[in-house]
Amino acid sequence: MTLRPWVIAGTCALIGGLSTQTQAQGQGQGQSQAQRSFDVAAGDLKSALDAYIAQGGVQLIYKVDDVKGFATRGVQGALAPQEALARILEGTPLLTRRGDDGAVVVYTAAPVVTRPTTEEPQSLDSVTVTATRRREPVREVPMQVNVMKAETLERAGARNLADYVAEQPGVNLTSSGSVGGALTMRGLTTGPVQGIATVGVYVDDVATGLSSAGALSGFTPLDMGMLDLNHIEVLRGPQGTLYGAGAMSGVLKYVTNQPDTMEFAGSVKFGTSWTQGGGPGFTTGAVLNVPIKEDVAAVRFAAFTDQVGGSYDATGLGRGRNIDRGHTDGGRVSLLLTPTRELTVRLTGMVQDVHRKGLGFEDIDKRTGRPWGPERTRQLGGNESYSNKTQLFGLDVEYDFGWARLNSITSAQDVKIGNSVDLTALYGPSLTAMRLSAASVPLASTVEQHRVSQEFRLTSRSGTTIEWLAGVYLNRERGENDGVLSANLNGGLGNKTFLTSTQFSRYREEAAYGDVTWNVTPALSFTGGVRLARNEQRYGSKQSGTLVGPVDANASGTSSESPTTYLAAAKYTLSDTSTMYFRAASGYRPGGPNVLKADTDRSIVQPMYKSDSLWSYELGYKADLLDRTLSLEAALYDIEWRDVQQPTRSGGFVFVTNAGAARIKGGELTLNYKPSKAWRFTANAALIDARLTEDAKGLDAKAGTRLPQTPRFATTLGVTHNFSIAERPAYFGVSARYTGKRDAGYRGSAVIPSIKMPAYTVVDLQAGIDFQRFSLAAYVRNLANKRGILSIDTGLSANPNLVQAALSPSRTVGLTVNVPF
Repeated sequence: MTLRPWVIAGTCALIGGLSTQTQAQGQGQGQSQAQRSFDVAAGDLKSALDAYIAQGGVQLIYKVDDVKGFATRGVQGALAPQEALARILEGTPLLTRRGDDGAVVVYTAAPVVTRPTTEEPQSLDSVTVTATRRREPVREVPMQVNVMKAETLERAGARNLADYVAEQPGVNLTSSGSVGGALTMRGLTTGPVQGIATVGVYVDDVATGLSSAGALSGFTPLDMGMLDLNHIEVLRGPQGTLYGAGAMSGVLKYVTNQPDTMEFAGSVKFGTSWTQGGGPGFTTGAVLNVPIKEDVAAVRFAAFTDQVGGSYDATGLGRGRNIDRGHTDGGRVSLLLTPTRELTVRLTGMVQDVHRKGLGFEDIDKRTGRPWGPERTRQLGGNESYSNKTQLFGLDVEYDFGWARLNSITSAQDVKIGNSVDLTALYGPSLTAMRLSAASVPLASTVEQHRVSQEFRLTSRSGTTIEWLAGVYLNRERGENDGVLSANLNGGLGNKTFLTSTQFSRYREEAAYGDVTWNVTPALSFTGGVRLARNEQRYGSKQSGTLVGPVDANASGTSSESPTTYLAAAKYTLSDTSTMYFRAASGYRPGGPNVLKADTDRSIVQPMYKSDSLWSYELGYKADLLDRTLSLEAALYDIEWRDVQQPTRSGGFVFVTNAGAARIKGGELTLNYKPSKAWRFTANAALIDARLTEDAKGLDAKAGTRLPQTPRFATTLGVTHNFSIAERPAYFGVSARYTGKRDAGYRGSAVIPSIKMPAYTVVDLQAGIDFQRFSLAAYVRNLANKRGILSIDTGLSANPNLVQAALSPSRTVGLTVNVPF
């Protein structure tokens, strides 16, 4: 039985079951703003606004200095969010307006006489997140959550996932040469053999990617362009209780702008860029928000196209300039309906299409780390084209009972990836030994990922002594990975196929989860959570051709398991502006079937490999200091990882086994300092010590060896100065990113050999001015044009000293014009 019809029927039943109550309500209510139940206590205005955000599900922005010292009479009852906010602010000089992104902004129309602001430093904005599936201020969340605002990313010229996480120490993305790669957090990686993702990637509440090892799931996180993003949330540490399988090191969540039922608005953006040694780039984007009925319905459209100029060259038969050039196109539609005070429906659809002429790698000498030939150049026998088309659809039906909020979240994802990799350097010498001369040896592959999921979640109202959340989750996944290895022979001999491979995977999961928070006192709270899951998998493969032998290698396998994840947290409020927390959480990646061949050694390879799992222990501190001009977040953590999934070989084929253990100890620090309205300073740092604690035979690595790809220390520093030019607001900013030395492999390993990647520092500049009718933003990325090795691929050449490296982008200068309307 497929899940899709059941999901559609279940969602219709949810809406239909509420229709009687909906029809019974007065028509006047249908024409007014949708209402919610509020219970906001009287007292400090800031605390009241935070409670309003949690209870109303509203995106609200305010400056702490603006609300400091004010009190409110609170609000109770079923009210429209706008009316509830007006009552909370009643008696204060504060006003509200809609921001460009649809958020409600609380502000002062003029300085308050009793609290003159002309001499006071402007404090930092309050930031709300959805990390715990509730909207709440980031300082109240008992874990490390970093927020990257879309406006800040656009000012810096960020265009893809690699750019987004570049300024997040402790978050790493190993390049695939085009888009995506292996995304990791807190050093939790085994390197290039990582088959299953350790970071969950979401768009709002919609999960993306695959949970199993099939169809390249460990290397294809959603690399979303600037498609009407509001911000990106980075949740560090295992999130298995709320986000399930594959979120054992964290979650990255793209949060998009929601339709605004009040205001017709939009914007058009034009951008151009130039990369040293590469081609020009162009970007065009547009957003349009259309209210259909005030306070009832609205639709939002967004589209963009990004032309990438490329910066890598190739020699040989596949020679060319800027071979990694291409384009990314995307579109998104979002519909918001609030037909009654209790019912909200959000429907979204997104498509993104990526095309590249080739992959961005450089041939280097692994002994020196220097280019094998010219810089940013590879020897190729043929083209390495790449394409990735992603379609993502989501339906969120929300009903507010007053005492709790019910969400039905339905999602569907379809991804198709086409890729060609040139393996002439690897197989050419062998063919020559067979007296066959090959012009090129391409490996052409097609990967498909399909996912349909349904989640029902019931969330209690906030601000009570006991807060709880419970849900069920159903997921169906399907993956295919088909490839052909062939040789284009010289001398008029045509094309010869050496290997044809077909692989399929099926994954189904059912899970129930929940957590409970006990607010013992206004200062002390405890949270406990659990997730019970059951997954079943099927995997099959068929290989034929010269490399396999006269008999086709056909096999299939099944597996099932019932993993459980846990959460325990305690939070203590030291003062109105500071909290401490302790968090213990577990996480896992699903196990799966090994497709055993006829000659597979059963003493080496088991029919099923188990899920690997971990426990993380974290102690953190969050505070707003120095009259709320300094925001500080610090955390220390200790992660124990066991039954690590890794490759093993038998009979010429690669399988997966569990072996060894690892321990990751680290610390993180985030600082934001705004001493005045004109200046802002930021600093992020991560210190990570990730090592094996037991021998890992599949990796040929001994206990005590450092895990690959992750620097011991990384940091980002930034400063922004705001000023005026001819009474027009302007800014200028500088940021520096330092990434410490890393190892692409394991010391002493013959499976993944050690290759040192040196430390590097990149400096970026940003500047802009707002002319009201339009704004200009300019940026320079990698000002000094520093050479930084991001990741290294091995095994693509018969020469053991010749490897391929992905480098930090060359100096790039860009200019963007934004025209709002």
